[in-house]
Order: sequence, then C-alpha cells, then structure tokens
Amino acid sequence: MLLLQRVWQDCLLKGGNGLLELPTGAALFGMTPMTFYRAFYSKQPCRKLVHVRRFLRNHGTALALAAHRLGGPAASARVFLLCEAVRHTRRLTRAQSSQLVDFHKLLTLEHVSYPDRIEYGLFAQINPASSFVDECCLLSEKLDSLLRKIAETDPAGDGITSAFQKISQAA
Repeated sequence: MLLLQRVWQDCLLKGGNGLLELPTGAALFGMTPMTFYRAFYSKQPCRKLVHVRRFLRNHGTALALAAHRLGGPAASARVFLLCEAVRHTRRLTRAQSSQLVDFHKLLTLEHVSYPDRIEYGLFAQINPASSFVDECCLLSEKLDSLLRKIAETDPAGDGITSAFQKISQAA
C-alpha cells in the first residue's frame, strides 16, 4: 500500500498513524512542500507463506518443468501463476494451499492410472531410467516437507492439514 504524503520541513507525525501536522504558519514562512511516496506495511507475511515463498524461489522452476512433463502445459502454467500469486499476498489462501497439494499429487503420480486424464499419456512417454525420475522424486520429497511445515505451522488452518493427512495415509 503506497501513501502519498506532502512533507514540510519540521513537520511532526501526528498520532503515529502516518498523518503529518504542519507547523503553524508554515506557508507564511516560505516553506514549500515536496511530495514523495512511502510504503507502509501493516503486517508481516504469515509463517506459512514465508515457507512457500522460499520453496518456490528455490524449486519453482524445477516444479514447473516437472509439472509440464507430468501434467502438460496447463500444469506448468498453474505453477507460474502460484509463484506470482504468493509474491503479492500477505497470507497463504486455501486455494493456494490446495494447489500445493495438487502439485504433490502430480509429482507422486496419483492420477497416472486413469486413462481419461492427461497424466496417463504423459507418464507413458517418460523413460523410467531417466534422471527426470530421480529429480521428480527429490522434488516430491521437498514438497512433502513443505506441506508438513505448513501443517505444523497452523494445525487448525485452511484445509491443507486434512488434505495432507489424506496424502500421508495413502503413502
């Protein structure tokens, strides 16, 4: 949030809420205002979001590449949209948490046995001896670790805990 302020020399902040109080008669003494922008941030991002931002900063590209190979261009686009969304928010939303769980399901090949899904055909094209399989396994473990951190940070949170518990039971 940006706030436009007009500032005079020797102005006092009024009440700590960012409003400026001009000295009496400031304009009469030739004090001219200057305009600048100052950012005021009321809250720090939630701890869950800090973990997600760090994960996506370190592994976002690898996640997008894996999502593209396992889920097609739409899946990689969802990764990039998630990366952009978490950069501009102050808390992790339920939809963003759900997307992380969906990416974990994609990496753990949960939907490759359904012939009507895109994952079925894309998985058939992957060579099991390729290095991609190892990279995908490592990435899925890192995403699993992230989901555990999120669940521990806010156990009564926004649905990720119950979704993560279902994943843990299936594994």
